[in-house]
Amino acid sequence: PAFPAARRCRDVFWILPFVVVCAAVVGAAVHFAPSIGNQVARQARASDVKLPDAWTIIGAGGAGAGASLLASLCFAALAKRAPCCVVWTSLLFGPFIMMACGMALIAFGIFFLGLICIIVGALSLACVFCCFRQFIPFTIMIVEMVASVMKENPMMVCVSLLGSIMGIAWSFACGLAFAGTYQKFGHSLAESNGAEQYGILFAAFLIFIWGAQVAYNVCHVTYCGVFGRWYHQSDVNVALRKSLYVALTSSFGSICFGSFLVAAVRALEFVIRQARVEAQQDGNAVCCVILLLLECVVSCLGDMLEYFSEWAYVQCAVRGVSFIEAARITYSMMTCANMQYVISDLLINAVVNLGAIFSGAVGGGVGAAAGWAIAGESAALSGAVIGGGSGLVA
Repeated sequence: PAFPAARRCRDVFWILPFVVVCAAVVGAAVHFAPSIGNQVARQARASDVKLPDAWTIIGAGGAGAGASLLASLCFAALAKRAPCCVVWTSLLFGPFIMMACGMALIAFGIFFLGLICIIVGALSLACVFCCFRQFIPFTIMIVEMVASVMKENPMMVCVSLLGSIMGIAWSFACGLAFAGTYQKFGHSLAESNGAEQYGILFAAFLIFIWGAQVAYNVCHVTYCGVFGRWYHQSDVNVALRKSLYVALTSSFGSICFGSFLVAAVRALEFVIRQARVEAQQDGNAVCCVILLLLECVVSCLGDMLEYFSEWAYVQCAVRGVSFIEAARITYSMMTCANMQYVISDLLINAVVNLGAIFSGAVGGGVGAAAGWAIAGESAALSGAVIGGGSGLVA
């Protein structure tokens, strides 16, 4: 049943290893932070570069993050007021930008690459009008519905802010932990064989992607709960609070499990790509071709798993099932139900991408301006990165 009164905690086994990994990363980051900070300060003094202090970075990044969240609210309001305009603009934005870049490349004398960009843009535009046009009316209805739910639950933006903060904090902690580990054990790593180096690279990338995926999917499951409660008219007045509670308690183990699967495939793809680059640098054409084919296969598997898991999390949020049970329900839906609705969902991704670009551009611009006003050029980049990243996540 949808939204059962009592929920059991699912996939609890996966919570413990995730907590252990988080504790290890945070502990390593705290341990290595002083030495990394001293090294960066010495290098900055040696190269006569002025670094902004922490409060300056927080101020500039906070201004950019706030502006990006305000921009996302404005985009949602625009989608509510003019959904047809937003959908068509989103679908035409990519092809026209691609063709504009191609014309710019031709103007700068890069004819071949510019021609390819124009052809790709024209083909994408043809797909919009010839292949996807029949799905656009339904997409417009979905966008209008989503905007209506967001208007009824404006505090959903705070969940985006939480996800942005957790994602940035996790990236920062992993950066300190990995940099400090390499600083201390770099000589031993350099002397290890290729298999050991690839294994360490796989583990590091797995840890980073796992944490980032968990932060993202906590927000995703929360959103699924809000929209599900709106559809079933269940606990509408406290939809956001209850959905976030479910994401952080009974469904958190399922989030950790699904995120681990995606992270493992993405880490494998990254290692294969690194091996292909090294084979290309060594001039080993046969190995390069084999690794390129393998990379394409793993990348496709990762895309399918990531998209499939997003649908599975809907069942975790609505029915409180485990990730495996949610995957079975999702498989039944995709094999027995009408697939045109899934294709319409793919069109919605264009709207999401346009909103992310808009919010990221606003957040990055405001963050850079705030950083420049506070401490000049040294803080502008930090504000732009934090503000732009927050906008892309929001």
